[in-house]
Amino acid sequence: MAKDFNKPLSTRELQKATVATMDILKALVLQNQFGRICARAGWTIEMVFHDGDSLAVRERAWKVVDLFCDVVGPENLAIWWGLAPVALGGKKGRERIAKHKPSTLKNPKGFAMVFNLASGKPSPPEAWENNSQDFRLHCCIANEEYIWLHDRHVSPGIGPAMSFIRMAFPAWWILDQPPEHNVGRLTTQMVELMQPFWAIAGWGVMPAVDERNIGPDGKGQQVLYPYLQRFPGLNALGSLALISHDFNNAMYSINWLSFVSDALLEKLGGREAVRKQVEASQYLSAGDVGNCLGIRAGDFPGLGDMDQGLTLPAFGEAARLLKPVRARSRLNNFIGPPPSGSNDEHAWLLACDAYMSRFDLF
Repeated sequence: MAKDFNKPLSTRELQKATVATMDILKALVLQNQFGRICARAGWTIEMVFHDGDSLAVRERAWKVVDLFCDVVGPENLAIWWGLAPVALGGKKGRERIAKHKPSTLKNPKGFAMVFNLASGKPSPPEAWENNSQDFRLHCCIANEEYIWLHDRHVSPGIGPAMSFIRMAFPAWWILDQPPEHNVGRLTTQMVELMQPFWAIAGWGVMPAVDERNIGPDGKGQQVLYPYLQRFPGLNALGSLALISHDFNNAMYSINWLSFVSDALLEKLGGREAVRKQVEASQYLSAGDVGNCLGIRAGDFPGLGDMDQGLTLPAFGEAARLLKPVRARSRLNNFIGPPPSGSNDEHAWLLACDAYMSRFDLF
């Protein structure tokens, strides 16, 4: 039985923290120099997994997508799948799913599952794609040719490329949900369904459907960077990073919830050894979630505030515990310090590495 990560707030301090956190999250709506909303803040889930060309993985992925649509409501979503975006609940949206879903299941080695779901009106398409919407799901599940492309033809031994599903929910929606749609519980359901190699969930950056709007051209990176420096609990990770070979044997930085598969836990001594470390810790708790051990960094998903001297010691404990299975270095197109952003590759690499290890000293 999976552990319910939804712990009710029971003290005035936690209630105050909730109000303050939600106020910050709702206010974080950032525009790049072209006036496009390149980022919002909300609840984000990132799930990364192997074997995207297998039928079993595809079937699990569609269950996750279906659950997301059920929770948000297909009438509130639009879909982009290689053509102009259309309303998911409309005739064209239903036809598009009816055509492509069977193809991805009947021949998973030959069909990639790459599509975006997001809220908002899909017309005009440019406005929808270039602005961060309230809800978003990005599915990128590779076919066999892409998964093994680099291993076969570029860097033998590098191993497979990864597949992922990432999604985001706005703060205002979280506050209005009944207990069965609590985001902690919903996240656990998603992870149980998907059985990822690793997953992280908590507060994070919700990008535009076209993530290039957070890149160096519109200086979205530079606009976002000061907020990432101030609020360490805000996770920022570009989709380009998630398909990386760096993550076929390691994970990214932790979030409030970190889900670690048994394949990774073996590098830490196994599930029970890690569970004992969690039990001996000051802030952490853990529970079995399918093929993963779910690790929670404290009772509340804090943002922290470096301007106020508010660090996140629970996140620090989780980061140090999982550091041996963290990727050593990872370029991340959501990170880019002023004035040059990611155009200065040396400064970009240093900033990306510092961001990925930001909790280690808390």
